[in-house]
Amino acid sequence: MTTSILVWLDSSPFNRPQAREALDYALAMAAVEHQVQLLLTGPAVLLLLPHKDIASRLQLKDMSKAIGLFELYDIAAPIVTEPDLALYQLTADALAYDVRVLSTGQLHSQLPHYQHIVRFS
Repeated sequence: MTTSILVWLDSSPFNRPQAREALDYALAMAAVEHQVQLLLTGPAVLLLLPHKDIASRLQLKDMSKAIGLFELYDIAAPIVTEPDLALYQLTADALAYDVRVLSTGQLHSQLPHYQHIVRFS
């Protein structure tokens, strides 16, 4: 039986380990045939920026490369919300990866469809 899991990350990818943990968790769950969806809110949307230079300047590993593996593991494009993109003055075109952009209302209507929601804050 396939389990649907929403992996919700809402912390900065630059100063906390939660981003790495969330991406590792998503890939691990997908590897054992679970249906996984990543949701990035708040500063977590910055993970989707082309920030190779930022990561190297801060002497951090570029975790966004893990998102490039999503297609291999049949993980759908990450979800971001319109308000979070607007907060950081971003558009979907400015991101390094394809995303599904939802309004807050659309996101709230999607949440009951997941069997498990795992939040990394």
